[in-house]
Amino acid sequence: MNQLELVMCRLAVSWFLITAISQAWVWPLLIGTLLYVQSTTLTIAFLLYLYYVVVGPGSKDDANCKWKPTFRKWHIWKVMASYFPGARLIKTADLDPAGRYIFVSHPHGVIAISDWLAFATEALGFSKLFPGLDLRCATLASNFWVPGLREYILSHGMCGVGRDTLARVLTGKPGRAVVLVVGGASEALLAAEGTYDLVLRNRKGFVRLALQTGASLVPVLSYGETDTFHTYIPPPCSRAAAVMKVLKQVFGFSTPLCWGTGLFGGWGMLALQVPLTVVVGAPIQVDKVSSPTEAEVAALHKTYTEALQKLWDDTVDKYGKGVKRPLAIVQ
Repeated sequence: MNQLELVMCRLAVSWFLITAISQAWVWPLLIGTLLYVQSTTLTIAFLLYLYYVVVGPGSKDDANCKWKPTFRKWHIWKVMASYFPGARLIKTADLDPAGRYIFVSHPHGVIAISDWLAFATEALGFSKLFPGLDLRCATLASNFWVPGLREYILSHGMCGVGRDTLARVLTGKPGRAVVLVVGGASEALLAAEGTYDLVLRNRKGFVRLALQTGASLVPVLSYGETDTFHTYIPPPCSRAAAVMKVLKQVFGFSTPLCWGTGLFGGWGMLALQVPLTVVVGAPIQVDKVSSPTEAEVAALHKTYTEALQKLWDDTVDKYGKGVKRPLAIVQ
């Protein structure tokens, strides 16, 4: 890869990062603009937009899956994937397009780059590996309230992470599938190079959802995701840790202390150029139970955890370059 190609790849990664953290800057920009312009017309238009997307008909667009995911095939995503050496999506078992599936992805890492490339886009060839599946990546519901970002992620076929939304997606036509990064913001704060520390022990909502919809659970491991940034994890009782915890509780997303490379090298906030390998495990068949008991949820959670551990044991030697310690469920 020559210098020009490298810069183009870094620009593609930059675009992803800018859009991925857009909640942090779009809202202040919009509110600041309204305050500066002081236009009654613009303010009314903005409030009508919010009504439409938060409680109006537009609030169901992600659950109804009516938007065509045309942005999934953007060439920019293949350019972004080429930045990460040998980035690939590995299939270990076929998935029947007549079924319904919940892909459960680990680890979250700082910003879930692997999941974007593997599932939110066609950069790694998902549709060729799993033909017939209508895949939807789940994200924070508040992302669908941001003007511009809402339309952008709908055009990537994304949906909100709310239980009602996910249930509606999974009870639609055969072949529907959703991707959940269940560790979420808490797991992002644990991201460190070469480690795979998961927040999973008490995350059972996805198991309950699988039972209620009869969707199969599919474990996913993203090797290299925690290597995409250098990170600093403050001591648990430190002031920095307390601030990060409060920010996560208030905003719903985390703010890991991280850094990478710059657009032209050196220090910066772009992801590091590391190999990424996303491995999709075999599906765990789930019988539909309208009102699952706690015992049934716990039993399926245990089965899933064991399947995830087996996927790690079977694949870490082949794909886990740079692993410093084994997979661990720490929370």
